[in-house]
Amino acid sequence: MTSLAYAVHVSPMQPLASAALPPRPDSGPMLWSPLSTTIVYGPREAVLVDPGLTTEQGAAVAKWAAGFGRTITGIYVTHAHGDHWYATGPVREQFPDVQVWATAETVAEMARTTPGGQPNPFWTAAFPGLIGDTPLIAQAVPEDGLEVDGQSLVPHAAGHTDTEHTTFLHVPSLDLVVSGDVIYNQVHQYLSEAGEHGIQSWLRAIDAVAAINPTTVVAGHKNPDRGDQASIIGDTRDYLHAAAEAFAEATSRREYFETMVRRFPAWLNPGIAWLTAVGRWAE
Repeated sequence: MTSLAYAVHVSPMQPLASAALPPRPDSGPMLWSPLSTTIVYGPREAVLVDPGLTTEQGAAVAKWAAGFGRTITGIYVTHAHGDHWYATGPVREQFPDVQVWATAETVAEMARTTPGGQPNPFWTAAFPGLIGDTPLIAQAVPEDGLEVDGQSLVPHAAGHTDTEHTTFLHVPSLDLVVSGDVIYNQVHQYLSEAGEHGIQSWLRAIDAVAAINPTTVVAGHKNPDRGDQASIIGDTRDYLHAAAEAFAEATSRREYFETMVRRFPAWLNPGIAWLTAVGRWAE
């Protein structure tokens, strides 16, 4: 059997434009969280997962991927948030024949949230001049799934996690899950789209990852100083339970933000907890 391997490129945190959101109550910086791009590769072929957001990030991912010396046969997008696929363009400049894949539901969500192939206004306001063209070129994953050198990569629908129609990618031969945003790795979790039942849906998605019992889990947003240990499944679940309690008890943006920062002092990027609060409470 052909052996596969994987590696992870983490794009560093990116400052948001100051006008994009109200300032944090602690006057801390507003940053976008570190972004994980995973390459799964064999002796000859490779697939990339989630190429990133900005043109600069995409160029860095393309240079990194080229260093593996494999034929990049596909890019898989785990979900429709622009930070996981808007950098596809510069990657395809390096690999012009690569096919972009997502599940049919994710492709439809990408079309809905990127109308006419133009970036969602949130992203252009947050990162003015940093995002390139975003034509909707992803196609639905074939019924028989994806392969790298004959080994299967299996997409799993996860439903609503931090947005609608998210997925994760299972690589059975590596006992690996590339989780997209189903699992986070000690980075504050984005919950602005949670609504009334989003946390429960997300917890079910976490259970679906746990049911596979992977030994390795690559989170969509990860602390670059940490490994890809499966214990982050439990960490992500614990954060959601804490967020549910904070939603029930907090009466303001500030109260939610301060609660989550206090409960998770080691988690990177408190600005995302503030983004969640701004989306949750209209003030």
